Amino acid sequence: MLDPFVTLQEAGFSQRNRGEPSRLEGWSAELITSLDWVRLSEVARSVVAEAGCELAGAIVRQDGSVMFGMIECPKTARPQRALVKITPWNEWGATAETVQRFAQEITTAKNARGILIAPAGFSTAAMHAAQAHQIEAVDASGMLAVLQALPVEKSDFLFHIATAGDYTTPSCPVCKKKLQRIDQETLTLLSRTIDTNGLIAETVVCDSLIIAPGCEVTFLHEVRARSIHVQGRAEGDFLCHGPVTLHAGGTLSGSVAASSLNVRDGGQLLGQFRILEGKPESFIKEVRRWHWCCRGEEGENACASVLFEPHE
Repeated sequence: MLDPFVTLQEAGFSQRNRGEPSRLEGWSAELITSLDWVRLSEVARSVVAEAGCELAGAIVRQDGSVMFGMIECPKTARPQRALVKITPWNEWGATAETVQRFAQEITTAKNARGILIAPAGFSTAAMHAAQAHQIEAVDASGMLAVLQALPVEKSDFLFHIATAGDYTTPSCPVCKKKLQRIDQETLTLLSRTIDTNGLIAETVVCDSLIIAPGCEVTFLHEVRARSIHVQGRAEGDFLCHGPVTLHAGGTLSGSVAASSLNVRDGGQLLGQFRILEGKPESFIKEVRRWHWCCRGEEGENACASVLFEPHE
C-alpha cells in the first residue's frame, strides 16, 4: 500500500507521531468507514483547513463522490496545488478503474497532484495504478492516523461534529436530505429514464429502463430490469427478464441476456446476446433486499435517480 503520510505533511494527511498511542478512543477506522459521505468530506476539509491550506469549493456528484481543490503552503515561494477526491458511495473502496478515472480528472487541473480518499481501502491493482499516476492513496486507517495526530481538542471537536445525530445514513447528493431505506419489492416497480451522458457507478435495478435519444452512457455494474428500451447509446452488462428493444438510433454494447430482443430499423447490437431459457429465477432474489433511495420530497427531478447500495 502507498504510504499516505510521506507527502502532504503541510495539509495534515501525514502521521506526525507514528509511535504515539491514540489519545482519543472515539475515532476508529470502522467509524470512519461508516460515515455518511457528507460527514467524511467535512472531516477531510477541516483537516486541510487546520493545516493552513487554502480550500476551493467542493464539487458533489450524483454518485456521492466529492472533489475539492486546495493549495498547500499558500504563503510560501512554492505553493502546491492538489485535487482531493472521496470515492463514490457505491464504491467506497478503490479499484484500478476508480484510480484511472481520477487520474483523468486530475489532468483538467493544471500542475496539480491527486489525493484519493477511499475509506474501504484500495485493491492491489488500485495501489499499482495509484503509484503509476503518483496519486496519494488514503484509506480509513490513513484518515484515523491523521485525526490522531491533530491536537486532542481539535480531534475531539471533529469527532463530536462528525458523529452528531444520524451520521451513518447517506445523504442525497441532489437535495442533501437523508436517504431512506426502500424495500426491493418496491424498488423493482420503479421505472428509470437515463437522459444524461456519462458513467453510472451505482447499481441499476428497475422495472423499465429507458435510454433516451442522444444519450451516451456506460454502466459500471450489471443492469437488471424487466424491460429495456434503448434510443441512445448504452454500454455494459444487461440482464432483462422481459424484452430488450433497440429503437432507431439506439446502440447497445456489451453482453445482454434477455427473454427476447427486438431490433428496429436503425437499431444496433454490438456484443454478445443470449436468450433466457425457461422461467427466470425470482428477480428480487438476485439483488439486494433493500437500497438507499431518495423520495424526492423537495421536487428535484434528479433525486429519483439516486440509488445507493447499503455498505456491508
